[in-house]
Amino acid sequence: MSNITKKWLSFQLLIAILILFFGAGLGWAHSKQETTVPANNAVLTEAPAELVLKFDKPMRITKLALTDQAGTDYEVQRTDQMKHVLKLVAQLDSVPNGEYQVDWRGLSEDGHPMKGTFSFTVK
Repeated sequence: MSNITKKWLSFQLLIAILILFFGAGLGWAHSKQETTVPANNAVLTEAPAELVLKFDKPMRITKLALTDQAGTDYEVQRTDQMKHVLKLVAQLDSVPNGEYQVDWRGLSEDGHPMKGTFSFTVK
């Protein structure tokens, strides 16, 4: 094998390693919340039976809290068993009319901590 061929093969190997090393991170981009039900700032005529959070990549939700404007916490019954999910559904008991905020925290598949919030009103 000539010296030029060895250098060319070494260069190609280096490029392949760099692509694998730096390119792999692109597939592990952080998750983001796509939609919620109820939608953020929704005004509802009756209380929702469930909360739904949808993500673009799997998330493991570590905290999900529903609080009214007075700071009262309401129970949510999760169905995800703390697994990574694209869609989290949480059942709600009936809540009275008022303003509510949903706070969530979680981990994306790459281990990055994420959090978010959305609000809705029941009239």
